Amino acid sequence: MFKRLLKFSGFKLSLLITLGLCFHYLFTLLGFNPQSMVTLLDKKVVDLIQASRGAKVVNPEIVIATIDTKSVDKFGRWPWPREIMAQLLDQLTDYYEIEVLGYDAVFSEPDPNDQTTLKVIKRFGDAAKSLDSTSKSHIQAVEELSRKLSTEMQNDRIFGEALARHGKKVVNGYFFFADPERVKHLSAAEKEQASARVAPSAIKIIKGINHLSYTPLYEGVAVESNIDLLSPAAAISGYFNVFPDSEDGTVRRVHLVMRYQDQYFPSLDLQLLSRHLGDAPISMSVGEAGIEGFVVGEKKIETDSDGSVMINYRGPAASFPHYSVWDLIKRKVPKADLAGKVVLLGATEVGVFDLRTTPVGVDFPGVEVHANLLDNLIHGDYFYVSDQTNLLTLLVILVLGLFVGLLVPKLKAISGAAFALVLGAVIFGVDAWFLTRHQTWLSFSYLLGTVALNWLAIMLYNYFGEEKDKRFIKDAFGQYMAPQVIDELVKNPGLLKLGGERREITAFFSDVQGFSTISESLSPEELVELLNEYLTAMTDIIMRHGGTVDKFEGDAIIAFFGAPIPFADHAKRACAASLEMQERLGQMRALWKEKGKPELKVRMGLNTTVAVVGNMGSAQRMDYTMMGDGVNLAARLEGVNKEYKTFLMVSETTQQATAEEFEFRELDWIRVVGKQERIRIYEVLGPKGCMDEEALKLEKYFQKGLGLYRRKEFGEAAKYFAHFAKQYPNPGTATVFLERCKQFTKSPPPGNWDGVFQMTSK
Repeated sequence: MFKRLLKFSGFKLSLLITLGLCFHYLFTLLGFNPQSMVTLLDKKVVDLIQASRGAKVVNPEIVIATIDTKSVDKFGRWPWPREIMAQLLDQLTDYYEIEVLGYDAVFSEPDPNDQTTLKVIKRFGDAAKSLDSTSKSHIQAVEELSRKLSTEMQNDRIFGEALARHGKKVVNGYFFFADPERVKHLSAAEKEQASARVAPSAIKIIKGINHLSYTPLYEGVAVESNIDLLSPAAAISGYFNVFPDSEDGTVRRVHLVMRYQDQYFPSLDLQLLSRHLGDAPISMSVGEAGIEGFVVGEKKIETDSDGSVMINYRGPAASFPHYSVWDLIKRKVPKADLAGKVVLLGATEVGVFDLRTTPVGVDFPGVEVHANLLDNLIHGDYFYVSDQTNLLTLLVILVLGLFVGLLVPKLKAISGAAFALVLGAVIFGVDAWFLTRHQTWLSFSYLLGTVALNWLAIMLYNYFGEEKDKRFIKDAFGQYMAPQVIDELVKNPGLLKLGGERREITAFFSDVQGFSTISESLSPEELVELLNEYLTAMTDIIMRHGGTVDKFEGDAIIAFFGAPIPFADHAKRACAASLEMQERLGQMRALWKEKGKPELKVRMGLNTTVAVVGNMGSAQRMDYTMMGDGVNLAARLEGVNKEYKTFLMVSETTQQATAEEFEFRELDWIRVVGKQERIRIYEVLGPKGCMDEEALKLEKYFQKGLGLYRRKEFGEAAKYFAHFAKQYPNPGTATVFLERCKQFTKSPPPGNWDGVFQMTSK
């Protein structure tokens, strides 16, 4: 017992690999190996599924106002005068009646056009005053006109007033600097001034704030926001920073919160959601493991511990409707296309916009990243893998490993590979379905890796270990044993010892009718060719039905069903194989006739019996064969076919075992040479249900005649047999009984005759 536990096996190897995968997955979950190759592979699989779906936006609530090629051609290169931004905002809010506008852009410098305009106005004023420098009233009038022009032509003021008018429908954008080197030129006052502009947008409601000190968050060192003129009190703002995955630079998630100067700021997407929900308050929940999520109004958002959400991309670039800023300002877009919708302003012009690598494209506009995430937040269908899902993944890894470890060692190499492929395909399909329909999944790479690694390890172990013994058996015995026997020996090498076991089987014997005459009419080469063709076809059918070919004796085939593989339905298999062989022989006879070859007809006998099966012979040479009286009876039945002019005869035991599957004709009672007990014999007519009503009616005539025959009413019996012989296409057996009836009518049997026909030859 102890030795058996210590003995290595394919299952134990699989168990070790599975436990290793479980520990590796657990360490990754705990953050010890967050950027492993396996994790990246998992992300790539999710990327592939997303990319293969195509666009799926239907009646979007979000549209994009694009700083595109057309707008740049019309307005000039970006950035444009802020007056154009004011016009756009007025058109979107007053004419198109949008719900809210979010800026994926920052206006952190004064409009350069304002500086130029002021210089021109000053030069104009100086020149105008010089025309009448002695007139005080003239100089005052010029100065008043210059002040008026300076005020009216100030783009930042115009845009700022528009932002103030429509502040409730605007979310300004800004971004954080994460690298101190990039802002070391800024003074503390400048940093503080920029911070003050965004401070009102900080998250006010934080649950579990005491856990924030050790929560893993992205942290800003400075902020780049709109200038004061463009930061009205009514407008809120959100940062539009996006952090690609460090492994491959792909944008898969957006962080909804960042830390800056001990305050916590929401992203542009989160602020837009708040505006969309009627300026709903933003509440952040923090636990011991980090950020747990956000609540905006009544909408709950679950996040990873760093406050990030994985984007469920709606499709490739331009999946959301794009409208040129030029067309919007000129009112060339149908009003209904934007009414009541969330609009994101961003650049798509080549050379202007920020290109991102995403799962659905490598040249993906940054503004569309925010559009996708905001749409996810509105509909609640962003990707999220909960702690419960992670634990379920761990459990499935363990179960899968045990399942593969238990099953694959019992399979052959090809069957094992097919099983692993099918199982992998099922896992992938089910997991992909959950990803697409429920936005969550169990780790693709760990689950598929569990199947693949366990299968590979077991196959290698079998090849270099157990397969070595199997190859020896196949090499040693494959030349003279059926493949089924070899398989049984591979599974149980102990069968190689001499001896056998008692087992219920169905024995099969067949012989070619008139083979001696046929062999005399052919040359040896022609005879061998014909026999090989015949034996090959018959053997293929026997083996396809799970039979074992015992041996060939000239034209005779000896086989059995139910050993070494113990099929419970061995009798059914034997009958089905025999019928198929007769059908195949009919086809072959047609071909032989065309070629001028002899047309072989074959008699078959079957008997279901308990026999001894196993290796018989010497220690140097053995055959896997069968022995017993029941086996001899099958051989006798094959010969009895000749007496009854039939070609497929079975014993009563075979008929009883398969009465539900096949149609039979009871033929007679017989006694074989050397035996005293009577045997009821049957002819197999075909599968159950193969006979129509006319055939069934005709069969009753035969059985009626047989009953009269056994009651010694030979004259009446002859009438029924005669009617059957006249109507039935192959009346051979009926003609036999007709002849017997005639003989018994002339010379009745003795008084003690029991209706049994005594065979006089084997």
